[in-house]
Amino acid sequence: MRTTPQWLETGQYATFGAAALLMITVVLGARSHRQAMQAVGKDSAPSIIAAQHIRAALADMDANAANELLDDRTSGAARKAYEARRKEAVESIVTAAQNITYGDAELIPVRKLAYGLGTYTAMMQRARDLHEAGDRRFIAEWRAAAQYMDNTVLPAAADLDKANRHVLDDIYAAQGRASLLSILLTLLTAALLLALLIWLQWFLMERTRRTLNPLLLGASVVTVFFVAYTLSAFRAQDRHLRIAKEDAFESIHALWQARSVSYSANSDESRYLLDREQADSHQNAFFAKAYRIARLPRGTNSSAALSMAGQGTRLQNFTGYLADELNNITFEGEREAATSTLARYLEYMEIDASIRKLEQSGKHAEAVALCTGSQQGESNWAFDRFDTALGKTLEVNQRAFDTAVEAGFRDVSGFEVIAPVAALAIAALTFFGLKPRLEEYRNP
Repeated sequence: MRTTPQWLETGQYATFGAAALLMITVVLGARSHRQAMQAVGKDSAPSIIAAQHIRAALADMDANAANELLDDRTSGAARKAYEARRKEAVESIVTAAQNITYGDAELIPVRKLAYGLGTYTAMMQRARDLHEAGDRRFIAEWRAAAQYMDNTVLPAAADLDKANRHVLDDIYAAQGRASLLSILLTLLTAALLLALLIWLQWFLMERTRRTLNPLLLGASVVTVFFVAYTLSAFRAQDRHLRIAKEDAFESIHALWQARSVSYSANSDESRYLLDREQADSHQNAFFAKAYRIARLPRGTNSSAALSMAGQGTRLQNFTGYLADELNNITFEGEREAATSTLARYLEYMEIDASIRKLEQSGKHAEAVALCTGSQQGESNWAFDRFDTALGKTLEVNQRAFDTAVEAGFRDVSGFEVIAPVAALAIAALTFFGLKPRLEEYRNP
């Protein structure tokens, strides 16, 4: 049968072990939370944004290439914009290559983008040379380049987006389970430690007829405060991860998709006028993309839709990326920016309708001038206003995303130091709390 000092020593060592177990559980939990924030905030999300940035730059390159061939009066400006977008695409591809985290799922699309951009640029140069020589074969060369962009280059950017999006969604879902497990394990190990400390208090009172041991009580208090701090930090990090992913990033992704698809649709608008043999095909492509950006419910006019959007009233059967954003409003100033983006988009679509009406009425030159013009009331003017408004909405969400990610890292920082210090404090208080009692038995 065990003696009283043997029971006290056993309880002491068990407490040391439980304190060490709590330390390990908390450190691993903090690392799990930190890794999830790293994957979402620093790896996957930036790569998804980079993919959409590449896609937008490439699509706008293509739009400016069509504008250059379409209207000699604005060809210089279109060529300058084309070159700026080409450099932007190159820089974005380099950035994406430097942030490859998930192997071939990212590497293969990045390679396709790098090779594809060079090939497209060479094809466009041939079309440009033929156009400058007055050779009508430039249309066939340009058409081949446009098809290469649509079928090879832009899909590679979409693949890069998908590769990271799948990882982001999987990690976010897994982190919900991992966080719950971390909290449960922390509670269980803390309960074990507190049970041992309470048992030691009870045992001392029963066997030695002593009152509460102050140092053991201190160890219990340290345990309670440490666990409360840990759980608060884990919950705060979970909240910031949710804000970053659900509130900010979902809007960022929708808005970047709206931007890249709108550039591609804007290219289709110019293609419609340049490639008159395949005008119907380009028109169908334009409207398919336009509806992906925003499609108002049947029978709802622009004024009514904007009024409801501004008031925060959900529009039934309103679909598209801008609808996704307006249904995910969270941050200060976001609704006003998103409503303005929708207003500018509808303004652009009204001018597009005028272009098509002019073209169908046989007024090709007027349609081209309206399409390539940058003065107030012309298509490029309206598109730039839409893109600027969209950029402001993106800024609201990007700031919120960055703030939430940094806060999430702060929530779980320092646990590699805090947890060992807390465990050592608990062990030391237990040791010195039991030491006088054990010495009484050793030196009667």
